[in-house]
Amino acid sequence: MRTFCVGLTGGIGVGKSTVANMFQTLGASVIDVDAVGHSVLDRSSSEYLDILETFDEKILNPDGTINRTALGKIVFSSEGQLAKLEAITHPAINKRLLSMLEKQTAKLTILDMAVLVEQPLAQISGVPLYQKVIVVEATYQRRIERLQLRGLEEEEAHARMQSQATDEERRRVADLIISNDNSLEDLQLEIMSCWETVFDWMNDWT
Repeated sequence: MRTFCVGLTGGIGVGKSTVANMFQTLGASVIDVDAVGHSVLDRSSSEYLDILETFDEKILNPDGTINRTALGKIVFSSEGQLAKLEAITHPAINKRLLSMLEKQTAKLTILDMAVLVEQPLAQISGVPLYQKVIVVEATYQRRIERLQLRGLEEEEAHARMQSQATDEERRRVADLIISNDNSLEDLQLEIMSCWETVFDWMNDWT
């Protein structure tokens, strides 16, 4: 693998994708791990029949595609059902990520991934595909405000935040922490400072 890979993570509402976009404007290649996960559910994927066999036709739309909302209601109401889905999807996601990274020509690749601490994603045989981890943080109130702007009620936003890893759990794996509590201009300045650190990482790696 010739690209230096950084796992970029953070809880819902911290502005992680905004940070990823800023790194992209500086020349990094960005892989949206959520989008890779969605591709595993596509009708054309090799995992489609396994998912269908496990969860039955009740998860299908009339056109035969998987209804993610229907599937979500099943798996998020039962840890056992969620474990069944993850046993199919996670190895498939990891395999796709490895293939994508092997084809990368950019010197730096960012894995934009909400789930890094909670599950062994972006790993092959327990070994991470990324060399470093950047965690994006924001205060509880700022996150609630951003999620409400997306149309979520405060109770729902809080529930989603509670279902994810804590700030303390993310900090334990972080090589670098980005605070995103203020303006976009402030964030841009912090990204520029972080870029120097990432550049040093790449130099040490090569």
